[in-house]
Amino acid sequence: MKLQSLLSGVKTYEILGNSDIEVLGLSQKAQDCKTGDLFFCFKGVDFDGYDFVNTAVDKGAVCVLCERFVDGCRCTQVKVKNVKDVMFKICNKFYNNIVSKFKFVGITGTNGKTTCATVFKNIIESAGKKCCLIGTNGVEIENEMIQTNLTTPDTVSLFRIFEKAKEKNCSYIVMEVSAHAIELKRIKGLKFEVGIFTNLTQDHLDYFKTMHKYALTKLKFLQKRYCKNVVINVDDYYGKLFCKLSNSKVYTYGIDNPADSFAMDITLKDSGSSFLVNIFDSVAEIKTNLICKFNVSNILAVCVGAKILGFDMDCIVSGIKNLYSVKGRLNIYKLKNGATAIVDYAHTPDGLEKVLENLKTLNSNGRIITVFGCGGNRDKDKRHKMGQIAEALSDEIVLTDDNPRFELSMDIINDILKGIKKKVLIDTNREKAIKLAIDMSKGNDMILVAGKGCEKYQEINGIKKPFCDEEIIKKFC
Repeated sequence: MKLQSLLSGVKTYEILGNSDIEVLGLSQKAQDCKTGDLFFCFKGVDFDGYDFVNTAVDKGAVCVLCERFVDGCRCTQVKVKNVKDVMFKICNKFYNNIVSKFKFVGITGTNGKTTCATVFKNIIESAGKKCCLIGTNGVEIENEMIQTNLTTPDTVSLFRIFEKAKEKNCSYIVMEVSAHAIELKRIKGLKFEVGIFTNLTQDHLDYFKTMHKYALTKLKFLQKRYCKNVVINVDDYYGKLFCKLSNSKVYTYGIDNPADSFAMDITLKDSGSSFLVNIFDSVAEIKTNLICKFNVSNILAVCVGAKILGFDMDCIVSGIKNLYSVKGRLNIYKLKNGATAIVDYAHTPDGLEKVLENLKTLNSNGRIITVFGCGGNRDKDKRHKMGQIAEALSDEIVLTDDNPRFELSMDIINDILKGIKKKVLIDTNREKAIKLAIDMSKGNDMILVAGKGCEKYQEINGIKKPFCDEEIIKKFC
């Protein structure tokens, strides 16, 4: 596509160099540039794109879109006021208005995004429609999985995913929308038919610093600029506030508080859950393989969102019933010794607390043994809180590495120990820690291995080493 055509939707810009060039591709990572690419150049959180302009040109970039001209640049430059503000327009123009081909569903919140997205995708596919899921576990189109590094990929990557979804004839895009993606404008320009808010509890304060700023970032998504309709959890403190502050069409859901849609007659077992939902006065019985009360809430949210999109209750009920599990979320393994191991992504104080509270309810005859750590170079304030929660709700604790990144393992563990008074076991080798918990377990015990879910790696000193909690546990089944 000609550069001038690509810039047709941009109101103000300056060009330095040859404007009569053909743009063959887009990139916002200099190392990924190919011959004919336009390179989006801006200063990020951990990098400065201006340091890599020469790399982009060496790789084949024919144009740099920037906020200041770069001296000595060997290709055409286009200067705009804010690169991120025009990225969506340029990407959508390059891909021939591809976003018009889909209905978008976005799920935001501290916990529950992956479960909600997976359930929603299952309902859509149960109705005979094709859906692309974008989230923490990667990108899923039909039975194909594409690994990503971010819950919500960068703007250019999103449009490449949209192109693949179009090739597969998808009509829906279901996305997990992270706070970082909102703050860093990765989704700026997208319009969602439905946006779901699950909850907001402490996480990412290494970046957002305060819960107030974290909450305001989430609230940005729940506005007309992004979402036509929003589905908000009124059992959550921030959810109640957001209902009053959103200028979109608001639909509420809840279990413990009055709401437009609600769940009742809830039965929770370690084999699954059943309950009644009232969605806009339409009542249906839900049976699911997913366990725990918070998953009742997650499923309720999706029921409301699906109903808004026009899916009938029979289709919604069927889509929920035939979903066996969500990868890395409360995945259950029966061990040879009679104990049960549960792998879950819980990596926040609230996430860990909710999982342990529910497991105690489901397991009255045995002990709860918790294996966990905390991520390095992330919110340190939550570490001692997770220690307190684990001590209060577990019979035994084994502390270990999560993704230590560039921190020392024992520095992280010592932060967790500030919230623990009783004796715990420690082994920084995560595989040995899991084996230690299994060795001490017996029939009726539950072992919660928390923090990493279905991640296939451990990040240590900048290197992602192959590792999977589930693969370790399967050896004892």
